[in-house]
Amino acid sequence: MQDTSGHKQKVESNFLVVGLVRNCEKKIKEDVLRLLEAIGQAKQLHWLLIESDSTDLTLNKLKELSTEIPNFRHISLGTLKITLPLRTQRIAHCRNEYVKEIRKIDAYKAVDYVIVSDFDGLNTHITSQAIDSCWKRVDWDMCAANQRGPYYDIWALRHKNWSPNDCWAQYKFLNIYEPNTEKNIYSSVYSRMITLPTDRAWIEVDSAFGGLAIYKKELFDIAEYIGLDENGEEFCEHVPFHNKLKQNGAKLFINPQLINAEYTEHTRHLLFTKRITRKFKSIIKRTLRAILGYDKALKLEKSFAARRNN
Repeated sequence: MQDTSGHKQKVESNFLVVGLVRNCEKKIKEDVLRLLEAIGQAKQLHWLLIESDSTDLTLNKLKELSTEIPNFRHISLGTLKITLPLRTQRIAHCRNEYVKEIRKIDAYKAVDYVIVSDFDGLNTHITSQAIDSCWKRVDWDMCAANQRGPYYDIWALRHKNWSPNDCWAQYKFLNIYEPNTEKNIYSSVYSRMITLPTDRAWIEVDSAFGGLAIYKKELFDIAEYIGLDENGEEFCEHVPFHNKLKQNGAKLFINPQLINAEYTEHTRHLLFTKRITRKFKSIIKRTLRAILGYDKALKLEKSFAARRNN
C-alpha cells in the first residue's frame, strides 16, 4: 500500500466512475447526470459501466450516453444467467470486469480515484458538497456513503461492534432453532439499520458500500470480487474485496457527510413502523389522559420514562 496521508486536491484529480447496470433504462440517464453534477470540477472524468442480463432498453440508453458524455464507455456481457445462475456470482463476475479494465486500459493509468456507484435509482441525494466532504480528511483509502434515513446496506457492512458478521447467515441460523421470521429478521438485519447523523465522526470499518464509495485507484491492483463463499453459498461480493484491502493496510471508512439517499426500498418499512409506533403511543396517551385526567396520566408517563432510562 502507498502512504495513505497523501491525497491530491479533488480539482487536480482524475476520476473513473464504474458500476453495474441491468434493466435500468428508466433511471440510468438521470443517475449519470446527477452524479456528473455532484462530482463537479475534476481534472478528467471517465465512465465505465458493465451491463448484463437486461431485458429492457438499457443498452440503447447506454449507447445514447456514450454519444452525449465525454469518456463514457460501457461493456455488455450479454446473458449470464445460464452460466452463472446465482445473483452474487454474476455480480462479482461483472465487477471483476471493471477491475480488469482498470488494470489494463491505458486511459485509466492516470486515474487517481475510482467511484463505484449503483445506477438503479438509489443515489437520489448525492451532491457536490457530499463528495467534497471526503477531502476534509487525508487518512482514507476508501470512503463509503451514508443515508439520511437508516443505514441500509447491512449485508456489505462489517464492523466489530456494529455488524461483525453476515446478517443473512445469522438470520438463516436463527430460523433453524427458532422459526420466527419476523423476530429473526429484525434481530439480524433491521436492528442494525441505525441512523448516522452527518455531524458524527467517520466510522472506520472492515467493509461497507451503501450504494456509492470512493476508492484510491491503486486498490484495484490488489483485490478481486468474490460472490460465493467456501460452501458455494451466496455472499456479499464487497466483503472479500474489502478483506483483501484491509490485509494490505487499507483504511476504509463510512463518511457520515457523504449522503447519497434518504430512505431506500430497504428501509422504508422502518419509516412506516416508526409512524405506526408513534401513532399507537399517541392513542395510548390520549386514552390515559381521558381516563385518569391530565395530571395523573402525565405522572404515569414520567414514571414509565424513568424506568426505561434506568
